[in-house]
This record gives sequence, structure tokens and C-alpha cells, in this order.
Amino acid sequence: MDAEAIQEMLLQDRQEWDSLVAALEKHPHEPLHDPESPDWVSRDVYTHLASWMEHSTCDLEAHLAGRTLSPLDGTDDEINAAFQTAHNHMSLDEARAWAQREFARRIEAIKAVPLQRWDPILEAAARADGAQHYRAHHGYIAVFRST
Repeated sequence: MDAEAIQEMLLQDRQEWDSLVAALEKHPHEPLHDPESPDWVSRDVYTHLASWMEHSTCDLEAHLAGRTLSPLDGTDDEINAAFQTAHNHMSLDEARAWAQREFARRIEAIKAVPLQRWDPILEAAARADGAQHYRAHHGYIAVFRST
């Protein structure tokens, strides 16, 4: 990736993040996903995203250091359920603050990658929990809240 592509990715990440946060703040305690999905409120979406951003940022940092992280055990649905169970004690404020910290940490980790170090693995780690992930959750909320 070149500097322009990185800046564009980070700009899209910020725009999608801000849009998702606005949607989460609009309905902080109401179920946000369709009835066929787990009963997630804003706190659950924040802890879900914080967990995944934490993991993908650690993955990016490990790759830079020449290490490989062990993959998380289970399917995405199983991992998501485990994340929700592990963090359901958190308040909305705690979850929001954690997600904001992980978002900022992720951005700083991406900015810190020297241009000559970018490769397909780093790019995948950088994109893993960025704009597309935020957009997907915003889409779930928009579809469910409009019905």
C-alpha cells in the first residue's frame, strides 16, 4: 500500500466509525439487530468491535515483529458469543470508552507501519476491523430500526 491508499483507508475508517457511533448513541439501550440475531444493544456492539479491533491490532503488531498470533477458536458466531459473554458486565460508558481506545490504538498502529513494510498480510490485518466492519453493523442497525 502506498501513503495515499493508507490515508484513504483511514479516512473511510473514521467516516464509517463516526456514522456507526452516531447510530449507537441514537438507540443506546434498544435491541439493534434483527430478531433472528443475538439481542445486542449499543454496549454489545461496542464490546464486539473493541474485541475485534484489539485482536486485529495485536495481529498487525505481531506480524511487524515477525510473530504470528494463534487464530481465535471457533466460528465467527461462536467467537462473537464468547466476546459478548466475557464483556456483558460492562456499562455502556465503559464499553464505549474501550471501543474508542481500541479505535484510536488501531489507527495509531496503522500509521506507525513504515511504508516499505506494507504487505498483503499487514493490509488484511489493517482492513480486518475497519470501515467495512463498521459499515456492516451500521447496515444491520439501519435495516432493523427501519422495520
